[in-house]
Amino acid sequence: MNIGLYFGTFNPVHNGHISIANSVLNYSKVDKLWLVLTPQSPHKTKSRLIDFKHRYEMLKIACEKCENILPIDIEENLPSPNYSIDTLKYLKKEYNSHNFSLVTGSDNMQKFTTWKDYIKIVENHKIYVYPRGNCLSNFTHENINYLKAPYINISASKIRKDIVNNQIDNLKIDPWVFKYIVDNNIEINI
Repeated sequence: MNIGLYFGTFNPVHNGHISIANSVLNYSKVDKLWLVLTPQSPHKTKSRLIDFKHRYEMLKIACEKCENILPIDIEENLPSPNYSIDTLKYLKKEYNSHNFSLVTGSDNMQKFTTWKDYIKIVENHKIYVYPRGNCLSNFTHENINYLKAPYINISASKIRKDIVNNQIDNLKIDPWVFKYIVDNNIEINI
């Protein structure tokens, strides 16, 4: 089975994440897409993230109606920092009958050469790149596929800011995810 891995902090998960996941399923050879919840991205400065268990619960809510999109929390128990290559090695060992591909935005591809063991990643895994703003990457390889998927302009940081400012009319998150945030009195940091 071909599994796409879409890594993220999902802080919080929003409609754009799910739309991207659906686009990857539609525009690639991926059979299932795993939303891999990352405790803290090694490429981002430390930020005050929503607690991991809450982010995972919200991922589960957002994926409930999605047939081939699954939330995965395996990085919580892997050594930190969570590098993609290390997670890929772990998954290949645990699920050796699956082929794993990476899903990332064009903004991340601009920094791809800074990733740990990026050559091993690109030589051993397909990478599906979705459009992200005006970010373009010149990195090419036979395993890199730039998707002609629609550009989705939704940002978790804007959603967090809107929640803090009580501008909740058009949040672009699943209403049940927002209900989870409210019911669990989750502190949102911008």
